[in-house]
Amino acid sequence: MSWGRIFKAQGSHIIGLILDDHLKLIYRALYTQRPSSVIPTLQLLQEIVGFERGLLADDTYFAFDFSLAVLPKLLVPLKQPSHLSAHSPGAGYSAKKGKSTQKSTRYYMIELLMTFWKNCSSNARADFLAHRKLIVPWLKSVASDDPEQLADLLHTLYVQAMDTTLPKSTKTSFFTEWVLGRILHICKVIQSLPQSLPISHGPRLSVTYDMIINICTRTECGVRFEDKGWYLPGALDNNEKRKSHRVHNRVLLEFSKMLNPSDRNQEQLLMEIFRSCPEIVAAYTSSNSLRIVSKPTAGFLKWFTLCSKVIALPVPEMLIDSSQVFEFPPAVDIVVENILPSPLTRSILESGMQSQSQLIRNFLLNLQVQALLKLEKVVTVYDSHGWISDKSALLEEIYRRLPDITTVASMATLNTAYDFTLLVSKWLRLYVATFPDISATAKVDLSARMMDIILHVVPSDMSVETSIYLNNMALVLEMRNLLFVQSIVPVPAKFWNKPDYRQYSLLTYLMMFATAVRDREIFAEITGVLEKITSSTYLFQRDFPISPIHILIESLKAIMFKSSQQDSQTIWYLINEAVARCLRSPFKYIDQVKLFSRECSQYPSFSPFLAALIEQWEYLVKSNNQQINGTEFVLRAILRIVVDFCLSAGRGYGL
Repeated sequence: MSWGRIFKAQGSHIIGLILDDHLKLIYRALYTQRPSSVIPTLQLLQEIVGFERGLLADDTYFAFDFSLAVLPKLLVPLKQPSHLSAHSPGAGYSAKKGKSTQKSTRYYMIELLMTFWKNCSSNARADFLAHRKLIVPWLKSVASDDPEQLADLLHTLYVQAMDTTLPKSTKTSFFTEWVLGRILHICKVIQSLPQSLPISHGPRLSVTYDMIINICTRTECGVRFEDKGWYLPGALDNNEKRKSHRVHNRVLLEFSKMLNPSDRNQEQLLMEIFRSCPEIVAAYTSSNSLRIVSKPTAGFLKWFTLCSKVIALPVPEMLIDSSQVFEFPPAVDIVVENILPSPLTRSILESGMQSQSQLIRNFLLNLQVQALLKLEKVVTVYDSHGWISDKSALLEEIYRRLPDITTVASMATLNTAYDFTLLVSKWLRLYVATFPDISATAKVDLSARMMDIILHVVPSDMSVETSIYLNNMALVLEMRNLLFVQSIVPVPAKFWNKPDYRQYSLLTYLMMFATAVRDREIFAEITGVLEKITSSTYLFQRDFPISPIHILIESLKAIMFKSSQQDSQTIWYLINEAVARCLRSPFKYIDQVKLFSRECSQYPSFSPFLAALIEQWEYLVKSNNQQINGTEFVLRAILRIVVDFCLSAGRGYGL
């Protein structure tokens, strides 16, 4: 008669007799360690525990002695995992030559332990999870187990972690970083199994990784404790800043260090842990280092991807929430690690930016742009809370980790790829916007790149209605970034000089750009830079009621619209020469202006630039230059500029 029929007849009575008077016989059978004696005994215990859906499971658990020295020995696996053998039908089987295959002792021992897990009450299960002498040998050798049994184990472990009746302390004591690592190993084992091997417990891989993510990230039922974002434990309660990296979720921190970011699934798991538990990010990143690399190795790519995703993590919601009132911000080193992780030091970044590998330079630039964008968000939070002094400390620490602005600015002319130069300009714009005081003293010359862009985007024939936005949006965006940078950094030395490889000077090219654009915002940015460049010179008088740059640009717009390509070239040549001569010998033209002002008191603010422009027209006519002709249209254009200046100075004429 089978055990099932006996239980149905007098199950409860027989189980009581066994637990009261015959447990020693069960122990003796287990101590023999012979499969012929052990396996039936384990099957008997499994039937007892599962009787009537665990009716007597707790009685059996508390009656059974789990301290028996033989129990860990029953979990010793076979030397050859049978599911890896091509000749065996499945895992957990013991096949001897000439005999029929049968399941191993370990298989039945695991079945018994999982039956306890599934049927016992929360009190019994909490006590069972403390039996480390059984748990360790069980989980240590899971690679030898049957695939379906592995799937069942994952499901059972997940149920224990999600069970709200189990105390959180019990879960965190059991689900150590080692146990979480073994669960991860089970996922790898299942992933490596042949696809033809059936598993009846659901999807092979996605469900198992989702289980680990839930165990690690759910506060209400997993192993994660609620944290305070970037605030370390006790910082808010004790009203003081903590600089140590002590965290609530120590288990998750240690487990995260075991994960391999090169594996796509483990990287996803790591990022989910970081997203749900921001407090451990700084402790994780500060414990790692990165050596200087000159080639795009696998290690470099791994670290770039990881650091990029760390930087992309959101700012904790509790800091952004306007209803939250904090007396002080999180510790500076914690915030900095979440913006620009410490493995990315200034030496690492500068050496990488000077690498021969375009890939490394692109990666590092992109990463720094991400960091500066995140820094903008954090600074906004600091400003909203009024943490002015702490913001200064934060910016100072970030500044120490970023490369020098001159190092990055020099890269603008080293590469003509639009995506790279646009990335450089974006870095420069974010940098000077974040560190305006430091940038205001930096020796940065962007004139060469700005002239390159203008030559690409400005049509050669101004009389043709050609939009500069059709095919050059990347260059226009880059130009706007460079204009913003130029509005903060010092003016380039001798910006009025024409380089040997260019037709005009930077100032002339900027005026050409200003006459070509149709967007008011870009026009305002260009004129702002032009005003900054000319404000400290003697080019224009300083008592004009209207900006002289605006007057000149508006006059040139009207002139260029009706001019031919040859006339436009002549006008730009005259303006370029007039500016250069006026700034090389300003007092000569200042004296001419004073003489003119005495003779014509109606226009006392006649600019030195106008005097130089008229003089250059005279030289042009006398030179008889075949390439640049002084036509009647050019003369009318010069007169138009002079008249517009005089009207603006004399009558306050507004354009």
